[in-house]
Amino acid sequence: MLQRTMMPLVGTAGVKSVTLFENDAFVMYRSNEDTTNEDGQMSRWISALDASPKSNRLTFIMEHGSVILHRGERLHLAVHCGPSTNLGEVRQTAETCLESLHNLA
Repeated sequence: MLQRTMMPLVGTAGVKSVTLFENDAFVMYRSNEDTTNEDGQMSRWISALDASPKSNRLTFIMEHGSVILHRGERLHLAVHCGPSTNLGEVRQTAETCLESLHNLA
């Protein structure tokens, strides 16, 4: 079910990986493995979300692409994108996927 719900995001041009994880860094879904979603990295993403409580979405622009973090009601989302990815499209698709996910519960 998670895979089907995240499929629009996974299929978005430029998206390298999509990861859904809980607040304790337990990964619920991982589309592909890469350095942005290794187990140790999940704790760092949670720390980044915790450090900015007023924002539900953070974007990190890095040398080899971007990582968009989205704080969800029950699950958080990390999306690793290539350098020329349309981040607006990714953010909009991520929002739609998270809404669908939370409506299933």
